[in-house]
Amino acid sequence: MENNLEKWRFGTDNDYLVSLVLDGKKTATTSIFSLDSVPALGEESILVYEDGTPACITKTKKIIVTNFKNITEKLALLEGENKDLDGWRKNHRNFFKTIDKNFNDDTRVIFEIFEVTKKFA
Repeated sequence: MENNLEKWRFGTDNDYLVSLVLDGKKTATTSIFSLDSVPALGEESILVYEDGTPACITKTKKIIVTNFKNITEKLALLEGENKDLDGWRKNHRNFFKTIDKNFNDDTRVIFEIFEVTKKFA
């Protein structure tokens, strides 16, 4: 079954963010919205280290598609990377502008809450 699962990694600081996931400090991620990138509720996938080694299997628990400006501090803190909403917005805005120079507060994003269902040794 694991061989059929899609593999994924974070867009920046991947191995650090993987460590936050494995420590239980990161239970969400945000990406720029596109129709073909919305995960299905309950979907499982394999989070990998930068070198492609599997770290864990994640399962999508909740999906929120909204404008970037609508992400609340409560949601942002689920990502485990920042101590407040302002820091989260600054870091994500800077990263998303490297992907889409037109990125702004009205850009649609996918906020995905997930859980780890299996860790690999």
